[in-house]
Formats: sequence, C-alpha cells, structure tokens
Amino acid sequence: MKPRLRSFWRYLPIVITFLVVWIVMVELLNWLVVAAGVGVAIGAIVLTNVLLKIDYASIVLTPWATIRYVVMLLREMTIAAVGMIWIILTAPGEETEFVHESALTDDLALFLLANTVILTPGSVAVEREDARLHVITADPNVARAKAGVARLERSIARLKIEGDT
Repeated sequence: MKPRLRSFWRYLPIVITFLVVWIVMVELLNWLVVAAGVGVAIGAIVLTNVLLKIDYASIVLTPWATIRYVVMLLREMTIAAVGMIWIILTAPGEETEFVHESALTDDLALFLLANTVILTPGSVAVEREDARLHVITADPNVARAKAGVARLERSIARLKIEGDT
C-alpha cells in the first residue's frame, strides 16, 4: 500500500468521529453538512499536528483512562460554563492573554491539557511549544484564568495517563 494511502487510513476513524460530532452539533444530515464536517475534521487534524505538534493517529488511551478523562472534562466544562455566565453578565467584553508553563512532562498529558483548555467555555489555547501554552480567555481576571488552567493541569496529572498509553 502506498505511504499516502496508508496515512489516510490511519486518520479515517478520527475523521469519522469528528464527522459524527459535527453532525450532532449541526443537527442536520445532508451532503453539505457531511462535506463541511469532513473539511472541519481534516482541518482540525492538520491544525492540531501543526500547532500542538501532536499526531491524533498516534494517541491511544485505554478505555479506563478515556472514561476518567471524559468525566474530568465534563466536570471542568461545567465549572467553566458557570463561571463564564457570571463573567458575561458582569464583566466588560475583554480578553486576557497569558503563557502557562506546564509541569507535565508526558506529550499525551500536555496534548490533553491543551485540548481541555480549548474545550472549556471562554478559553482557547492558541499555541503549544513543548510544555508552554499560550492561552487567550474571555476572563478579564488574569489570576483567575491562570488558576483555572492550573486546576485543569492538576486534574490531568491526577489521571496518571502516562502509564496508560
């Protein structure tokens, strides 16, 4: 099998997973939604490879580690969503930028931290360089935003995923 075709097959399950999530989010099913979903999936994979320096096809979590991560992610997203409601209602529309130096050493843990920050309401990790995350958030309080990322990092560290890969 040719190298490009072999590479494509490695990413097919990821593209299908992203496509299913896209269809659920859009709540429609037609050829345009499917085409857009495939485009978004490929774009997400390419950007993750380029910006976060992580290859989705190389990530393997055990089922137990995946369950623990999903539970932690849902908890953290809920906490962040409640916090963002308060910020939206009370704070002026400002954004905060800061750099978070992570103590995590495992690439998978750093990947999960960056993606968890991206998924929490109001925050986007725009660049990862080794253990350094450049974060933009809608929270105008820098100390609170930094504390939130530190809390996410502690949660991921407690998952002890280094041995699960």
